[in-house]
Amino acid sequence: MSPKKKLQIALSAIAGLIAFGTLGFKLILPFLSWFDSFYFTLITLTSVGYGEPENTTEGARYFTAALIILGVGTLGYALSSAVQAVIESELLSTFGKRKMYKDINKLSGHYILCGAGRIGSGVIREVARSGHEFVVIEGDETIADRLLSQGHLVLMGDATSEDVLKAAGIERARGVVCAVSSDPDNLYITLTARDLNKDLWIIARANDEAAVDRLVKAGANKVVSPALTGSTKIAQMLLRPAVADFIDLATMTERLELEIEQIEIGSESPFIGRPLKETGIRSEHGVIVIGIKRADGTMIFNPSADTIIEERDAMVALGSHSSLETLEHMANPGTASGAVKYHRH
Repeated sequence: MSPKKKLQIALSAIAGLIAFGTLGFKLILPFLSWFDSFYFTLITLTSVGYGEPENTTEGARYFTAALIILGVGTLGYALSSAVQAVIESELLSTFGKRKMYKDINKLSGHYILCGAGRIGSGVIREVARSGHEFVVIEGDETIADRLLSQGHLVLMGDATSEDVLKAAGIERARGVVCAVSSDPDNLYITLTARDLNKDLWIIARANDEAAVDRLVKAGANKVVSPALTGSTKIAQMLLRPAVADFIDLATMTERLELEIEQIEIGSESPFIGRPLKETGIRSEHGVIVIGIKRADGTMIFNPSADTIIEERDAMVALGSHSSLETLEHMANPGTASGAVKYHRH
């Protein structure tokens, strides 16, 4: 049983005993007011002592004796449970934090998610579903405790703090999401993160459209404005509903047996230097390559069969989970696990 549960049971027992005593005195000595009954219950349980009220019956004395016996046992249990709960809570907190810091220090190529509010919680859910390792930085203790209970690595603190970002492993991280509710805070996190890790992939949230350019200048690779994105999607649904439905089906792949993945071509891939038609990606694995992003940022949409695959290309592919996993291992044959370069959407 958890320390918190033990403490709740102890407090409930005390409350129940007080209610029992109050009701008992009121029924046995009806001339007492409800407050007097409550008062006599308290001083009986705390062993303060009092003079018996006039017209006290023998039944009232029996009830008082029983209440004293019950009270001593219940209060003793409650006190020991409270002390035990505090000690266990402190021990769990201390050892839990030590283990968490050890786990974070082992991470490399992970993601750091700053903020777990309405936007951040959705990001956490998707990243967790993808299987990638990540650390959450959250300033709200209630939210942080909830995420910890779900088994996530969580740092309770201010994401704008350089020390907190370092504790999350910013210098070893692959990417960071700045999703707190304040644009100035997201700007400061972006500046600090870029200063600590020049190669970091940074995605920032902008509540105000005016903040988009500032975040890009601060070092964000991508900036997302929930208001702008939402309004664009609504307009898309209104004007081009079929297109909007296709995009939803393509990106919310839990509804289908298909997934869209970004698969990066490693230096040892047999695909390098070969045209798409000779790779067997579609004919042998049933995977459709929707686009290819070159290392210099050039994007090729709907690449032709003669498109040559180059090292460090990022292929956007559509197919079944098993087919995409096989393709990822072929794209990175020297990698034991595709977790670093395999991006599930």
